[in-house]
Amino acid sequence: MLENIRIVLVRTYHPGNIGSSIRAMKTMGLSQLVLVEPRDYPSEEANKMASSAEDLLEHAQVVDSLYEAVRDCELVIACTARPRTFDLPMLEPEQAASQLYQTSESAPVALVFGPERMGLHNDDIQLAHYRVTIPANPEYSSLNLASAVQILCYELRKQRVAAELNANDSEGNHEADKQTRVLPNISQRENFYETLEQVLNDSGFVNQQHPGQLMQKLRRFFSRAEMDESELNILRGALAAIQRKMEK
Repeated sequence: MLENIRIVLVRTYHPGNIGSSIRAMKTMGLSQLVLVEPRDYPSEEANKMASSAEDLLEHAQVVDSLYEAVRDCELVIACTARPRTFDLPMLEPEQAASQLYQTSESAPVALVFGPERMGLHNDDIQLAHYRVTIPANPEYSSLNLASAVQILCYELRKQRVAAELNANDSEGNHEADKQTRVLPNISQRENFYETLEQVLNDSGFVNQQHPGQLMQKLRRFFSRAEMDESELNILRGALAAIQRKMEK
């Protein structure tokens, strides 16, 4: 459901891009905008560029961190163009839209865009499950923020239209599709990583000279595994048992 899909803009530099992005969202039927540490907001420039989407802009949520913006989301996809130290499985725009739309039928999801100048930090990327890249001209691949939002919102709109067209013909299959794996939300996943890091530190397994490198590799490993909520709970239970044993 488009109502469950959250567009998150992180540390946006130009307020006009906020207004243009919310306008792009409204044309495609999306309404949830979350702003993480915007440089200049509220802003008359944002209102001007929103152009008849001011009603949605008034309800945009402003938060202090990306974690706060996505903590309850079951699926988070980050839009990024350049390779990262902390890399994630990559999706094409249509694949990303399909994943987001399907998951949004039962839980909140988020599509995350970084600041205009440098894009998302590695710390931002590691909160996502996947990354999506728009296949632009390699000789001039720099997309305006609002343009990137428009393209991916259009892909989400296509998913909505396709679902409406197929609703009557595939009612039985649709009910079966709902019985999909439930993914852990970001808060559950980050709690798991915190516990895992604590156990590894307490056991002496972590190399104290480079503690962050191991956790980055483990995050990549578990991201590729695409654990569902029940699988994550098994690992959390195992870590809890190890902690109890170590405390004796």
